[in-house]
Amino acid sequence: MDEVRAYRVAPAYGPQRRTKVVFVSTYPPRHCGIATFTRDLGHALAEVAPDLAPMVCAVDRDGLDYGPGVAFVLRQDEYDDYRKTAAEIADAGVGVVAIEHEYGIFGGPDGAWITRFADELSDRNVPFLVTLHTVLSEPSAGQAATLRRLCRRAFAVSVFTETAKRLAVATGIAPADRIVVVPHGAPTILHQRPGAVPAESARGFWQARLEVVELLAESGGKRLVSTFGLISPGKGLETAVKAVAAVADEHPDVRYVIAGSTHPEVAKEHGEGYRQGLVDLVAELGVEEQVRFLDFFLTDDEIALLLGRTEVFLTPYRSREQISSGVLTFAIAAGCPVVSTSYFYAQDMLASGAGVLVENGDDEHFARALRGLLADAEQLAAVRLAATEIGRTLGWPSVASRFAEILRRAVHRYEVLVVRQRALQLDAASA
Repeated sequence: MDEVRAYRVAPAYGPQRRTKVVFVSTYPPRHCGIATFTRDLGHALAEVAPDLAPMVCAVDRDGLDYGPGVAFVLRQDEYDDYRKTAAEIADAGVGVVAIEHEYGIFGGPDGAWITRFADELSDRNVPFLVTLHTVLSEPSAGQAATLRRLCRRAFAVSVFTETAKRLAVATGIAPADRIVVVPHGAPTILHQRPGAVPAESARGFWQARLEVVELLAESGGKRLVSTFGLISPGKGLETAVKAVAAVADEHPDVRYVIAGSTHPEVAKEHGEGYRQGLVDLVAELGVEEQVRFLDFFLTDDEIALLLGRTEVFLTPYRSREQISSGVLTFAIAAGCPVVSTSYFYAQDMLASGAGVLVENGDDEHFARALRGLLADAEQLAAVRLAATEIGRTLGWPSVASRFAEILRRAVHRYEVLVVRQRALQLDAASA
């Protein structure tokens, strides 16, 4: 800590009461990977940590309607909301706050307004943690300054991998002893691979939309490769389309499913141009039968169905800087072999053999890697086994239990500081 000060013990903390935990994050119905992450982590915490009461402060940009789990709303583009909302949280007797950080979801240059929120929490004696969803190897001066100020008074800074921790230390975001590594989680339903026919998974089958069920039924007997998630140019999906086209003659039974709607920010600024470009590329390469699109945001059940049928999962992302990926986490949790470009998160997650890494921008190498897995049953089985072993550690209950311990330590640490401060005040009064 940069300074030793007295922090209050939240009224909600005690042997007979649950500690209120507020997550500051985007949240459904907003379509965003961090929104999904926060929803899933909060639900898992409620199950594995009965002493904690998770709730949400939704970072809102579009005036969305939220469910009962959202107790506070922080308007993303309203400067005064940052201190005001933090004060409301403090006045509500919250025990600890978890800030899910991504530059683009907070207002101000480089998302700097969130530091006003954090400063208000500290001034109100409310401990907080920060989870970094992006850690850059070479942040701009503004990006680095924002994170340093945000993390300066945090009890702990959580990252998803050891690489993210090294980058955070190297760029001066936070000292190593304040950074904790907690992996990205995944729904436990993904561990139960439904098998070749969607109907074999009754729960997933009946809760999936008709388009998903029909596409998977139509793909019976095909060797399915897939990608899912919000679509944007940074996903590099043209590389995967070209790879499928390159192996189509040798493996005519391959079908590639691209599932997901265009990222809302991309759609807002550029419309559906990138998706249409992919459709045009598919037609140009003559692989309309091999490449199919599902143009909507998938539910967990639908993702489980898709990954349960997936023989190879593809993440051809363009930037090596990506330090987390819920999509890749889900695929590994489902035991899917992966072909991926070599971004930071993929390097960490595939290091033990759960997939094949390809240099970013190398379309031909990507095609060779896919061809190699499809042609070698023994290698494919070995990669699947490695993915399955890693996937066992990524279920949300396990991840949430680890995160709960950090939250408890934060509350306990500040409780001890309060007790010490009170003792000093009593000593001073009696002197």
